[in-house]
Amino acid sequence: MKILIIKPSSFGDIVQALPCANALKQAYPKCEISWVVFNGWESLLKICLDVDKIISWNRKRGLKGFFEILKEVRKTKYDIIIDLQGLLRSAALTRFATAKTKIGVPGMKEFSSFLIKEVCPKKANINATLRNLEPVRFLTGQLFNPEVNIKIESNAESILKDNKVFGDFLTLLPFARGDGKEWGVDNYCKLIDLVKNKYINIQIVVLGLKSDFGKIRSDRIVDLCGKTNIEDLAGILLKSKVAVGADTGSMHLSSILQTPSIFIFGASDINETSPYIGRFSLFVNEKNRDRINNIKSENVFAEIQKWIK
Repeated sequence: MKILIIKPSSFGDIVQALPCANALKQAYPKCEISWVVFNGWESLLKICLDVDKIISWNRKRGLKGFFEILKEVRKTKYDIIIDLQGLLRSAALTRFATAKTKIGVPGMKEFSSFLIKEVCPKKANINATLRNLEPVRFLTGQLFNPEVNIKIESNAESILKDNKVFGDFLTLLPFARGDGKEWGVDNYCKLIDLVKNKYINIQIVVLGLKSDFGKIRSDRIVDLCGKTNIEDLAGILLKSKVAVGADTGSMHLSSILQTPSIFIFGASDINETSPYIGRFSLFVNEKNRDRINNIKSENVFAEIQKWIK
């Protein structure tokens, strides 16, 4: 059986969709799963053992890129195609590809449900991880626990050694796309001081993009922003005692890797985007979610201490 999953982006959304591939492998043990993903996110799927083939979509080529990826997927006659993105372009790709069965995830947008069948639309607002499992339940009539099957091969150990990170360390992932998601540099600096004043021997590693390097100015951290690819990021998170950060793909990856993960939520819809797999804590300003800066660093530090113990 040949199955195609269409979920091109983005980091966190793909992480929350990985259990769908695992559930399909449980339901159809001999199936071959292909996954359409935007170029740049291929490495995230390479660590997932349930994905057999990665089909890269060059979104920068616009309409030409769409027809290129359509030509590629039409080379194969699939038994099942599942659109987990639920947008117009992913639904159009599903519609014009070749398959016996074509279905979409609950909560399809941009009128994409006119192109393919949206399964269980009443579950559009449930947690994203569970929502991505609904197409498998629709196909099989079975409920599957959200699970992932991941293997990490990285240069994390040498990166840490080269940057003089030895022994125990915790990781900060402060930087996020989107308004109202970032807790703020000042809060992280306060948190860094609280940690280092209590735990002298625990180092603090900051991870992010190359453009994030130097945003947190402190001689009490090791700034690795821009120095890791996705595999190395995962390897470092695996070794970390605790990860603290915003609602980002990196933090969701940390959670599914079973690293204790403390999420600081702002404007995100916590009911939909909160983690579901792993060991995690959630902080949110219930009175006003847009005022993420009002979450106190002392409270976050207290949660760090619980996980360290």
